[in-house]
Amino acid sequence: MKSFVVRVPVAVCAAALALSACVSVTTAPAGAYKVGASQVTLGHAWSDISAIMNGRPPKVRLLSMDGPLLNRLYVTDGLAPGEFMVKPVAKERPTPTYRAGMSPSEHIEFVADSMAALDYQRVEVEAPQPARFADARAVRFNLKAKTKEGLDTSATALVAEYKGKLYVVLYIAPTEHYFSTELPEVETVIGSVKPVV
Repeated sequence: MKSFVVRVPVAVCAAALALSACVSVTTAPAGAYKVGASQVTLGHAWSDISAIMNGRPPKVRLLSMDGPLLNRLYVTDGLAPGEFMVKPVAKERPTPTYRAGMSPSEHIEFVADSMAALDYQRVEVEAPQPARFADARAVRFNLKAKTKEGLDTSATALVAEYKGKLYVVLYIAPTEHYFSTELPEVETVIGSVKPVV
């Protein structure tokens, strides 16, 4: 009987070890969900996938119902000037950073450009409208984009500058089925966002 050796590239082994390391998906139960200096109310339990998302800045929490390729809910702890929602992968490819005193249109651009930095293509903004975050002005809007593979994707967001920091709630999902399925819950979450007193 012949024996043989299978050679597995070192990079594959390293990736397998990284996946089996001490990172895990946890439950974000229904009810008040605190993210640093902000809080939202979840209508039902989500999975907190923050720990398994490489490149996620510390002030960004990431929730999902069906996995990161099918839906993502971003909730930020107030971003300080110079901070970002999407960590740059290389020095030559910076991602959008927050700066104090941005206008509502610049807040919208910050989110749209952050989606582009996540490799979404042809990001378009729809239906911007005024909103509130505590006693501060905010802006609500929707976005359309495509994945690199050409899948239609929809998003909705709220952005507010409050006491010199930027707060973002952003939901992204494939347009067909997944976006509309969780949209009522997402609207509740967005409507509940507030600073932690």
